[in-house]
Amino acid sequence: MYEQFARFYDELGWSQYAAGVWDRLSKYLDSIGFKPRSLLDLACGTGILTIKAAQRGVEAHGLDISEAMLEKAEYNARQADIEVSYVCGDMSHFCMNRHYDIITCTFDAINHLSAYDDWEDTFRCALAHLDDNGLFVFDMNTVKDLSENWDNIHVRKDANGNYVISKSIAFRDKASAAVTFTAFVQRSDRLFDGYEETVTEVTFPIDRVVASLYEIGFADVSVKNDMFEDVPDPEQLNRVFIICRKTKAR
Repeated sequence: MYEQFARFYDELGWSQYAAGVWDRLSKYLDSIGFKPRSLLDLACGTGILTIKAAQRGVEAHGLDISEAMLEKAEYNARQADIEVSYVCGDMSHFCMNRHYDIITCTFDAINHLSAYDDWEDTFRCALAHLDDNGLFVFDMNTVKDLSENWDNIHVRKDANGNYVISKSIAFRDKASAAVTFTAFVQRSDRLFDGYEETVTEVTFPIDRVVASLYEIGFADVSVKNDMFEDVPDPEQLNRVFIICRKTKAR
């Protein structure tokens, strides 16, 4: 799964999203006085967020369902001379046999789960693996985003001469969308390697997600924008971050 993604993910600059999330998240955590010593990143992809966390002194682990992604993550960690532990597994059904101060799941990875039961299973797994007062932080694409922004064709060329063509279609009645990425990555001989991957995303109302988190046992559930700021109407955003805490009572 995601084998083609793994081949061109970093080359097309998509790993920069994870780097930016960690920079903004770490500033937010500093602002609330939360100093995590351990982190588990679900759907860690090529490992950039875990590497950034480890560079700050956090014991970082990553979990992903794609062995190809994990191979790239391990390569990136070696290149950065950073020790990170990676495990192949399903984020909705995993057992790490330990607890963490913070668990993250970003770049709308939760939207890749098509069944809401799997979303709730992911929340339960995260809760079970958190230390008391630990935080679960994830982002999700909203109903607005999948309805309004996933019905088009885009062609993009980056500064390195690589091309990516995205063709998406929205299924508004099901709050879902599918996108096919066709990438052409330039080689040193100026020819191109071509890759293609199709991804389907599903979303649900934010109020339903927040209610599930409370029902499962989380506390202090808050919805933020991508700068980790409170917003009056999160459903009007294309992406939100949800932060919730495991209390000592659970």
